[in-house]
Amino acid sequence: MAHDHFRDRIPGTPRFKEKDKKKPLGTEPFFPNFLLKEWIVGSLFLVAFVLWIIFNPVHLTDPADPNPSGFIPMPDWYFLFLYQLLKYFPGDMVWMGTVVVPGVASTLLIIAPWLDNSKARHPFKRPVATTAMTLAVLLCIWLTYEAEVQHEDALAHAPKPVDKSEMPVDTALVDEGDAGAAVFKQSCAGCHGADLKGGMGPYLLGVGNKYDAAQLAEVITKGFPAGGMPPGGGITDQAKIKEVADWLAKQKQQ
Repeated sequence: MAHDHFRDRIPGTPRFKEKDKKKPLGTEPFFPNFLLKEWIVGSLFLVAFVLWIIFNPVHLTDPADPNPSGFIPMPDWYFLFLYQLLKYFPGDMVWMGTVVVPGVASTLLIIAPWLDNSKARHPFKRPVATTAMTLAVLLCIWLTYEAEVQHEDALAHAPKPVDKSEMPVDTALVDEGDAGAAVFKQSCAGCHGADLKGGMGPYLLGVGNKYDAAQLAEVITKGFPAGGMPPGGGITDQAKIKEVADWLAKQKQQ
């Protein structure tokens, strides 16, 4: 009686009989017992995840813009350890970080049941498998942490995005044939944009509304070393600085 009772009701599982009487005591059929438990756990997780999304909506950020050169790409968190791994194999060795190391790790994980086929289930009775998996998990956590820290440090030192919320609506340039415009396009447009709409540097449309030629010449001469603009903005000839300042003073867009 005890034998049949144990087969009919395995503690913690639904009441489905093990039809194969030849299987050892304590086993349970994969279908439907084991599969049903997996389905119940998966359904609960899915419901919890949906509720989390409903009550914690994710707000969209700014539309994607391919122009900013200061953008630092960052993968989702679950790929951070692979992203960080690539940094240790730069240049011609990138194939090690993209193919060899992940390939070896994946292969070892796939063949793990054949490498360690011990029937013992307690982690302490399977020291090799337990140690290897623990080290792999710790390595992934460390790589993920390093990726996040280094990304935050890179963002802290990256050029700040230019605020264009108050940029003039009128974007027509004044006197584009001026000699100062030619010097500007050659030496300053890389940061401020040939159309004065800004890039790595701030926009200069309407700059003539705020500063006159003398003030602009002084600003150009001194530069903004803290913001990445050297003295003279790359222009060493004071006469050319004056030409640029005179031309910028004419830009009085509204």
